[in-house]
Amino acid sequence: MSLAKLGWVGISLLGAVGLVAACGSTVPRAGFDEADSAVNPFADGSADGPSFLDPDSATTGNCAPGSETRITGKVYDPAGRNPLYNIQVYVPSGDLPEVKVGLPDPPAGEVVCKGQTCDTEVQNPVAATLTNTKGEFDLKSPRLFAGKNVPLVMQVGKWRRKIVIPEVKACQENKLPAGDTHLPRNGREGDLPQIMMVLGDYDALECLLYGIGISNDEFEGGYTTPSKHIHVFRGLGGGTRVNGQAIPDVSNVWDAAYKMQKFDITMLACEGDPTLSNKPAAMNTMRDYTTVFGGRVFATHYHSQWAFRSGWGETVVKSGGSAGANPYPINTSFPKGQAFADWLLNVGATSTPGRISLSSPSTYQGGLASPSVGQEWIGSGSSAKYVSFNTPVGVPAAQQCGRFVISDVHAGGDGSGGNDLPNSACGGLNAQLAAIEFMFFDLSSCVQDESKPPEPPK
Repeated sequence: MSLAKLGWVGISLLGAVGLVAACGSTVPRAGFDEADSAVNPFADGSADGPSFLDPDSATTGNCAPGSETRITGKVYDPAGRNPLYNIQVYVPSGDLPEVKVGLPDPPAGEVVCKGQTCDTEVQNPVAATLTNTKGEFDLKSPRLFAGKNVPLVMQVGKWRRKIVIPEVKACQENKLPAGDTHLPRNGREGDLPQIMMVLGDYDALECLLYGIGISNDEFEGGYTTPSKHIHVFRGLGGGTRVNGQAIPDVSNVWDAAYKMQKFDITMLACEGDPTLSNKPAAMNTMRDYTTVFGGRVFATHYHSQWAFRSGWGETVVKSGGSAGANPYPINTSFPKGQAFADWLLNVGATSTPGRISLSSPSTYQGGLASPSVGQEWIGSGSSAKYVSFNTPVGVPAAQQCGRFVISDVHAGGDGSGGNDLPNSACGGLNAQLAAIEFMFFDLSSCVQDESKPPEPPK
């Protein structure tokens, strides 16, 4: 029976339920075998796509109460170490749209980017849900068809991986193995965003990318091909070589936002000095990159000056903060903040609900200029250590498409930068890096009204 004849139908979204008792951990453990990266564990040998049972048959439409047809599992980071929150899990309605390289131009006649929602990123899924703070998902409905070679997609922003389930059995839970439900480590396993990684003297921010499980062969010096996804540039005091290649200086890239349009995400590792010698005079590049093109920026320590030294001035982020004290409070006043606090407990990054201890936080930035412009995540007021805001600033969430995240904590620890890549000092994710991992994947997620909980695409 053809797919068209079956008539795909939507699956009702029901809340995620507890499926797996054990939680992930930030303690390094064996992830997935790199040798498996070129092989889809659910290779679909069918030329005709999914093969579903007749939806009117008794085996699909008349399940006894409490025995619905369900697909369950747990989505992990690429390394298979930490379960992830707010990952879209869905059954697509047809062929997946192409993940386009880089960022689009603003709409004709406009000077800023167009608002982007989850519904524009994931088009018309027939079934969709989100992972909870344990990484769990649960797709269930009386209209969830049983059948063979059923596609399932895991996605957040341009991180996307499709697997094909050999068989979904009717009227029972179909639990997927943990080894199959992770985000892609490389382009062979799925889609990844194009990431500009700027190395610095004082912070080994690259350890986050290695720690979450990105394959080493995804790293290259500069930008030569979109088939690679981690494009490395040298900031002040940064390493000089990656996988044997020379790393180009970043000065002639971040001097104009349009030169960064090919990158979806820009990661800025602290250079150890708030020098302006290798930066454009106006320092508007990151403002324009996020506002005009919808880019996403993750900046540590001194790179917060890209916000308060730009044309924004100190209307978004202030300079000069206060130290605060460990353990720092997590802002649980908004839905994602509460999820962040719960997730940190679940992965073992803290043992104190609503608080986390940070190593050597700085006082270079002074938090948000106003609560209305963004979100505090860790700390508050002038002692806020993790803050974010969406761009363009000051417009409704539906019109925003960029995001800026500032960490006043060094990801790899004080003085950890200046290394060639791969960096042998990078290991698994400690508690501090785990907190940054949450913020990093949230950076890729749909821009939304942060006063509301995330919703699955429709």
